Amino acid sequence: MSPSSKNTPQELSPDSIPTAVANVKEEVIAGELLLYHPAQTKAIYLNPSAALIWGLCDGRRSIREIVNLIAEGYPESKPTVAEDVLTTLESLQENRVLIFAAPGNAPAQPA
Repeated sequence: MSPSSKNTPQELSPDSIPTAVANVKEEVIAGELLLYHPAQTKAIYLNPSAALIWGLCDGRRSIREIVNLIAEGYPESKPTVAEDVLTTLESLQENRVLIFAAPGNAPAQPA
């Protein structure tokens, strides 16, 4: 499936590489992170955990690497980190602010 698919979320694997969609704007208001995409008519609120995950989605790290980094930083949460990261990434993808590429491939930006 193409990463630029607009209506159907892409199947994620541990080696998928998440990156922000072009033109997504970040704004911190009262310590909370909000995401805006010019093509969207809504703001996406990220709680502190989701904001941490978002910040690690730099187009270079795989999902596996993000899970490992968070598990190292928060060992008490290790049993649920993988599920929490996947749930957050899927939500960001459904909100059309995050896309994924296979290792070695640049993610295709939606038109």
